[in-house]
Amino acid sequence: MSTHPDPNLSILLDRIRDGDDAATGELLNAAYTDLRSMAGNLFRGESAGHTLQPTALVNELCIRLLKAPQTGWDDRNHFFKVAAHAMRNLLIDHARARGAVRRGGDQKGGNQGDGNRGGGGRRVTLDSLELAAGKDTIDLLALDETITRLSAFNERLGTIFELRFLAGLTVEQTAEVVTISPRTVEKDCRFIRAWLHRELDL
Repeated sequence: MSTHPDPNLSILLDRIRDGDDAATGELLNAAYTDLRSMAGNLFRGESAGHTLQPTALVNELCIRLLKAPQTGWDDRNHFFKVAAHAMRNLLIDHARARGAVRRGGDQKGGNQGDGNRGGGGRRVTLDSLELAAGKDTIDLLALDETITRLSAFNERLGTIFELRFLAGLTVEQTAEVVTISPRTVEKDCRFIRAWLHRELDL
């Protein structure tokens, strides 16, 4: 996400809230580069032949946001929070469609040992989550279940996970979107890492 907010986004958001149907498509077009950057972070370390690529993810995201039954987003920060959450949901939908795998273990069916092909669920690299530990990858479905529990415990922590670890926003960008201080983001990120290490036995 750009470190310099586009003033046009605020104008487009105002138009959406005023009932201008055409403004939603214009907004997604204006924000496409930022959304593509967010999606690209999710695929660091993935093979080029992965069945779902960043551009496809963003295109699906835009379709989902266009169809969303809503009157608009509160502001630019709200828009990117909604977008990050929708990306997570799309990845989970894609993983479930390909079949779940046991958390941290071998897959049942498909190509053994490869969570990115065959019938198994998608796996994400711990590197991309800044969670250097004993395992190389995490089953995305297990990760989603863990983050759902984290969000139930504290909704802000779930949002920070989506923005900081999945969408790849910087500490400063995350702080801006969540409207808290960078120091609080850093503190929350330490808690999130500890939570994931405990819950996923990393």
